[in-house]
Amino acid sequence: MSITTPARRVDRTETPGVGPAREFNALFGWNVAFPAVGATVPLLGHWLYFHDHPVPSQLDEAGLPTESDVLPPAGPGTRRVLGGGRINFRHDLLIGEPAVRSSRLVGTTHRRGRSGELTITTLEHEISQCGRVCLREQQDVIDRSGTGPATLASAVARPGAAGDVPIDAITLFRFSAVMGVAHRIHWDENYAQKVEGYSGLVVPGPLQLIVATHRVRELRKRPIRSMTFRFTSPLTVGDGMVLSCDDTSAQVSDANGRVTCWMRVDG
Repeated sequence: MSITTPARRVDRTETPGVGPAREFNALFGWNVAFPAVGATVPLLGHWLYFHDHPVPSQLDEAGLPTESDVLPPAGPGTRRVLGGGRINFRHDLLIGEPAVRSSRLVGTTHRRGRSGELTITTLEHEISQCGRVCLREQQDVIDRSGTGPATLASAVARPGAAGDVPIDAITLFRFSAVMGVAHRIHWDENYAQKVEGYSGLVVPGPLQLIVATHRVRELRKRPIRSMTFRFTSPLTVGDGMVLSCDDTSAQVSDANGRVTCWMRVDG
């Protein structure tokens, strides 16, 4: 069932800074000296900015915010994850220039998944800078009932050649810090295992997507203008991380071939 909700727009202004972009590059082993003021924010680096800044009383036991300017509160006994989305890149986002992110709630869908009842809320973010829209993104945020790790429908075809991607607890900690994410499943192994039922620390979906998308961009040798992505199953540090891609799509899987993330270029 789909529910169309009134569009309530929330604007947030920030000037993309050099520090987060350099830390982003350092985390992935890219050129740490770049970027500088006036340079382009790295691909998917818009996630470095426009964060919420909750005080301790605004975080729950899991480290997730209990309040949102746009999202409705999660229901009791539910868990909230980012299920996927779509991004349209129109113009480069520049470091050192003020930018505005306008966010609105697009709609909500209720359905039953393999892990229980699902509520899928679609958010739209539009980032503008220098008088023009640079990026438009829709995110599908999933609230699910029940306990244990969630599994959504997975992709089937494996694109291109596969290769292992090193991943460890230090990388997860640094990624959580630069992205402003306090969710304990990414840095508190005891909590991830004993409370949420994972086999170890959970690799953030956006981290998987960033690695995959940058590799596709390298193979394309030209910009990505639009893309679709999905996070389909949890990936933990001990599972191994395998990247398979060509110049139009990519997927991440664990060492046993279970797909955890996929993306495709739409333009």
